[in-house]
Amino acid sequence: MKRLLYVAALLAASQAAMAQDNSYESLSRLFSQTNPQGSARMQAMGGNHTAIGADVSNINGNPAGLGFYTRSELSISPMFSNSANASQYIGNTQNASASQLALGNFGVVFAGKNRNPVRSGGWQGGAFGLSYSRQNIFKNSIRFGGQNIQSSMADYFAELANQEATGSSQGVVVDDFKADLQQNRSVFDFPTSMFYYGKLIDATTRNGNPYIGTEQGNAANQSFLSTSTGYTSGWNASYGANYRNKLYVGLGLSLARLNYTNVKTMNENFENAAAVDGFSYTNDLTTSGNGFSFSTGVIYRPNDIIRLGVSFTSPTWYRISESAGQSLQTRLARPVEVSDFTNPEYSNDLPGLLRSAGFGINNQNGLSYITSIPSLSILPFDAIYNLRTPMKLNGGVGIFFGKSGFISADAEYVGYSGMKLSSNDSNADGGFADGYYTDLVKSTYRNVVNLKVGGEYRINKVSLRAGVSYYQDPYQQIAQYTNIDRSRYIFSGGIGYKTSNFYIDGAVVHGQQTTAYTPYILADATAYASAQIKNKTTNAILTIGTYF
Repeated sequence: MKRLLYVAALLAASQAAMAQDNSYESLSRLFSQTNPQGSARMQAMGGNHTAIGADVSNINGNPAGLGFYTRSELSISPMFSNSANASQYIGNTQNASASQLALGNFGVVFAGKNRNPVRSGGWQGGAFGLSYSRQNIFKNSIRFGGQNIQSSMADYFAELANQEATGSSQGVVVDDFKADLQQNRSVFDFPTSMFYYGKLIDATTRNGNPYIGTEQGNAANQSFLSTSTGYTSGWNASYGANYRNKLYVGLGLSLARLNYTNVKTMNENFENAAAVDGFSYTNDLTTSGNGFSFSTGVIYRPNDIIRLGVSFTSPTWYRISESAGQSLQTRLARPVEVSDFTNPEYSNDLPGLLRSAGFGINNQNGLSYITSIPSLSILPFDAIYNLRTPMKLNGGVGIFFGKSGFISADAEYVGYSGMKLSSNDSNADGGFADGYYTDLVKSTYRNVVNLKVGGEYRINKVSLRAGVSYYQDPYQQIAQYTNIDRSRYIFSGGIGYKTSNFYIDGAVVHGQQTTAYTPYILADATAYASAQIKNKTTNAILTIGTYF
């Protein structure tokens, strides 16, 4: 249980919110966020298609739109995605970016053979669609750094160690540390063991605490790098029917998949180092999961000018597997006496244990010195948990101008406060079972309304499209979140060419958002810094389709 608590604390080390924060409440939002998706046509118009039919995007959007199909269709949409970040930390700005090619959407629609556009009475038949859609791309890179004269990440590790050691003597804790070394390895059971033998926390009696961070009082030149990969995607099956060319109804099912890998590295070098020149600490997380959701919707067309749409998307119920690990590489400024690690009563057998674990040991004048520290790590933490994402409710309107085009608008309600985390895995953190993480989600996030507006103008076989979307900041207005508005603004545009047999559409979607990240937190809120990050994403989508 002690190890579970430590790993959970390290996963939640960063309290300021952004996509790459690995606390459970942040991962819940990351895996639940929405973005424009589907065909290039719909993405060019801001991703609003609640009231617009006859597009493969309806398969995983509003399935009622499939009722507009009069002939079958096949399309594929490759996409290029780029994410660029400008991060400001302690007065310094650094840039980083990441990009990739991906399959954004693939879909096929089978139109019913009994469809009669002329007949006005009864059911007009319908269409069945299958698609693969990529909802989110997690490929990203964030870099920031600066000289910190207030604190080091080692101070954060010392605070964690002091919390664990409360009520116990230092000697008892040292016995726990020695148990890891007795297996002749540099892989520890507890993170504190790694920090202690990695010389990032030192024994002390200052202020009644058993540990302090190394090189206290010396400026730390810090550099932070976070890289992530992964995606959320779904295989979707939907059916849409048409009643009297006025009312369109649909139902869909999605089998979801997520993959997410994040590696965060903090590198520090100390000015005027006494013992430790610097260190590199790495925290990595690999997550994968499967889930399912369903959707339903209605589109009403009172006349040829106006269309009104409503759709509901259920939560996605995910079962997620995670594996978390940490590693440390310390760079010594000078040889360190073995006796510096512990009280003398525990020092007799340490030189041999350390040597067998890969430490460089030199004996001189009857004393043992550590000349180098190997790469240290802890045993990976593996667990399984369940995530229920928010439900989504969309309302939309479309206004059509004959064959010249249309404008449309959507309002999307996302119930972030309804997210739930749970687990019956005995290896998972106890915060799942007692509802702590679900309560944290409710206190961190609020329900939001996202707005999307777009349109299409046709000139013979060519269509021009544009759109804009606003994604409301989902964070509660509490102390640590009031300084930054994390709303997202997405601007899009595109062009299409369509004949009686095929079509080709292109779109560019550009998003902007400001977020924040805190690499570690301390009891003294004035002693650590946060990075403000301006994120820009640009996606280019190409859709090629044919009718059959």
